[in-house]
Amino acid sequence: MHANFLAVCYYIGIMKTLRCLAVLGLFCFTPSLAPAAPPDSTPILRAGPDRITVLPAKTFLNPTLQGPWNHANLQATWSQSTGPGRANFDDAHALNTAASFSVPGDYTLLLTVHSDQTSQSNSLRVHVQPDEAMHPLVPVQITTSYQINSPFWKDRYRALLINWIPHCYEMISDPHLKEGGIENFVQAGNKLAGKPHQPHVGAVFANAWVYNTIETMCWAQMFDAQGDQQIMDAQAAMRMKLNEWIPIILSAQEPDGYIDTKYTLTGLPRWTNKWDHEGYQAGYFLEAAIAHYRMTHGQDRRLYDAAKRLADCWCNHIGPAPKLSWYEGHEELEQALVRFAQLVDEVDGAHAGDRYVALSKFLLDSRGDGEPYDQSQLPIIQQYEAVGHAVRAAYLYTGIAAMTAQTGDPYYQSAVQSIWSDLVNRKYYLTGGIGSGETPEGFGVDYSLPNKSYCESCASCGELFFQHNMNLAYHNAKYADLYEQTLYNGILSDLDLQGNNFTYTNELDSDHLRYPWHECPCCVGNFPRTLLQMPTWMYAKDANTAYVNLFIGSQADIGPVAGTDLHITQQTDYPLSGKVRIIVNPSEARDFTLAIRTPKREVSELYHATPSADGIDSISVNGQPITPTIQDGYAKITRTWHAGDQIDLTLPMKIQRMTASEQVAADHNRVALQYGPLIYNIETVDQDIDKPLAPNSELTTQWRSDLLDGVIVIHGQFTDGSPLLAIPNYARNNRGGRSIVWMRAQN
Repeated sequence: MHANFLAVCYYIGIMKTLRCLAVLGLFCFTPSLAPAAPPDSTPILRAGPDRITVLPAKTFLNPTLQGPWNHANLQATWSQSTGPGRANFDDAHALNTAASFSVPGDYTLLLTVHSDQTSQSNSLRVHVQPDEAMHPLVPVQITTSYQINSPFWKDRYRALLINWIPHCYEMISDPHLKEGGIENFVQAGNKLAGKPHQPHVGAVFANAWVYNTIETMCWAQMFDAQGDQQIMDAQAAMRMKLNEWIPIILSAQEPDGYIDTKYTLTGLPRWTNKWDHEGYQAGYFLEAAIAHYRMTHGQDRRLYDAAKRLADCWCNHIGPAPKLSWYEGHEELEQALVRFAQLVDEVDGAHAGDRYVALSKFLLDSRGDGEPYDQSQLPIIQQYEAVGHAVRAAYLYTGIAAMTAQTGDPYYQSAVQSIWSDLVNRKYYLTGGIGSGETPEGFGVDYSLPNKSYCESCASCGELFFQHNMNLAYHNAKYADLYEQTLYNGILSDLDLQGNNFTYTNELDSDHLRYPWHECPCCVGNFPRTLLQMPTWMYAKDANTAYVNLFIGSQADIGPVAGTDLHITQQTDYPLSGKVRIIVNPSEARDFTLAIRTPKREVSELYHATPSADGIDSISVNGQPITPTIQDGYAKITRTWHAGDQIDLTLPMKIQRMTASEQVAADHNRVALQYGPLIYNIETVDQDIDKPLAPNSELTTQWRSDLLDGVIVIHGQFTDGSPLLAIPNYARNNRGGRSIVWMRAQN
């Protein structure tokens, strides 16, 4: 076996090794292969996770009992300990039951269980909220080219377009790629045409990185090269590659619309093995088709029409009886169906995409007879905590958030808000990464956040998607605060500065360089397609309000607001400084609201920042200082806007010392540094990183054009008086050695 493969598997961990072997066809990976916990001689009772309930929904009570309980002789009693009103139990003496609440407020529910000589009690907290009508925001679609003018981001885009994307499509074009690439579609097309064909190569989900790369190449065309010849040449080469690949891929689509090269080439019966990623790949196909339709402005409908046939195939076979009941072992189709339905409504008329939304909800509602690994241990509306495989989880929670926005269902709201709170306040890394890796590629127990973490690159993309959909559902800026954190630290760090190598995992204590490829290349097209949808993450809107969620020097079309097309220009070098100018250009003068995010640097309860650097220091419109209304984390300015109106604002940019909750054992007596949205690392190439940071050390920033292609560094001092140099987390591990986020603090 290749030495580099063994090295990669070593630092990723044993469970990842098993999956890598599975990808190579050398091992059969299923969640049951995870080592069983040793038997415990002490019975343990857990009433359940704390949660949020949105009235009039009930909360479902599904406690867990571990150890030697005599289940044949259990006596359970649920009772209310605290609360402003009354908690009513469906059956107070059933272990698994539900409770309803008379009024909003904070409640504590107590479970007492007797069995033989054992008696234990455990409680959970329920925050009960009133039901409020939902008015979800509309995502900003990329329908025209956009500019990125910030040098910070422009350099990253350049490396992505000139080096990384061509590397990916060249790898995938290789007919001998052992992980599987475009050749699988060639062979599936041959089989469907009655020609000689070769077997499928690589993992069952090997179509995924092909679709992601197609989507990436499409979004790359929407980026305005502004005369950069190398970027324009790269874009032209991508267009040629798309023209080469698309007919090959369409040749592999079966007559009824189904497409999956493994299933076509093997003849396996469809929808019989939830671990085979059929829906995962179908979802990626839909998302690639969306990007292709946008890129061609609807002039080339080949992928769009193929995606409709694929979605219709699923709708024709999956659903309520007499159709097949089904859910996916790796979620993705759920969120993609909702996005695709929005495009279908736009192209084919209102409600034309309703059946795809209905299928998404059916897939979500069909979960509940499985295991935590794929979040199927309970029905969706009975789940209140983040569990299992982190990528699958983030994709599922994105789908739930999308469906919550669609339906306003209080049971969905209760689930998605509870999961969000559990994830952000108990299982969330300072870098915006998720998934400690203590379970197979997934979450550990509450507050277990080891710095030799997993934090898969795909999970960071999923985390951004989840927070973005929560922002659309609830238009609260805290969700954008979080996805900004993930964007700058958990995703931007995936690629090295030259755009030649990437990393599958994003540890907060790492000593490995990035690499050009991976035996499971599911991330290689995922993070670039995410980065290239920047206008979608930057803005959102409703009928009369445009929301500014990210601060990036750019120009982008927002689409119609208050009945006129709106174009927004941002002039800023943020996050290098906090000065931002926003130029508003409506096609016609109109009354509407501009809502500008007022950043909050410590949304998660896990981390505390000193000093505070929240909000906006100053804001003016056309040179006149104003005091805007602050609502849900947004500064809202309502007026008649004319083309050329400008808002100048200053964001507080301070070096902050970050400390973790005492419940996070991995970070006891440690401190991290943050500047704006950027988390900082110290590296062995610059200093001895085992020394503590002096508690009273002055911390200063400096622009270093000679270091790491230009970075803002932080200078400080260790307790022994030696100098400390910290670099942004996204630039870590570009020079070798060890790199850490959490440094020692003096006791």
